Amino acid sequence: MTSIEVNGQSYWVKRQERLSLRWRLQKGNPARAFEREREGLHLMHTAGMPVPRIVDEGPDYFVTPDAGISLAALCKSPAFEEAERQAALAEAARTLHELHDAGMAHGRPNLKDFLWDGQRITLIDLERFGKVRKLHSAQVIDFIIFALSCFAVANRSLPQIDQALYLYRMLDMRGVYIAANRWLHWLRWLDPVARWLQRFRSSRDIAAIPRLFKWLRERS
Repeated sequence: MTSIEVNGQSYWVKRQERLSLRWRLQKGNPARAFEREREGLHLMHTAGMPVPRIVDEGPDYFVTPDAGISLAALCKSPAFEEAERQAALAEAARTLHELHDAGMAHGRPNLKDFLWDGQRITLIDLERFGKVRKLHSAQVIDFIIFALSCFAVANRSLPQIDQALYLYRMLDMRGVYIAANRWLHWLRWLDPVARWLQRFRSSRDIAAIPRLFKWLRERS
């Protein structure tokens, strides 16, 4: 992504990635991912979902307006008050629920893919967006990724995370939260494995796993 400014307005230019063979094997076909994101932005914008509007595009690029700071950066920055972090995380959970309620799934909703302008959330990075065979399962995975990302970015358990996840749970009428709880019950062996791995490798992502299981145990 490249930032540009036109007439005092900031925009982002996204171009199709050029990957080595090794990275292509790990990340998949970059052309397909680029087109999935472009199509996803058009589709979601038409459906009234909170995504940036494509203002210009070509065969290997598209341009969108700047929509604020990512929640990953917001949560780490000392420039923001705790009240704003709480509001932003709650709005992110609400936005994810609205996306699911509209019959869609993001594909990889990390906090870096939620932008905050002080009032509203905008979703970006739709490289894994698209038609899925099992929409409900994709939404369950969305919720789990979102929750893990919250704990990984914060690198600890926080009331703001608790409140955001609880808000999704209260809004959810599709059984996504219940199914996520069931999935994680089947995957509970990951909890001790992650705790064991922490002895040898310091990683926010690994540390987030026990925190998520703890959150679920306390609220089941």
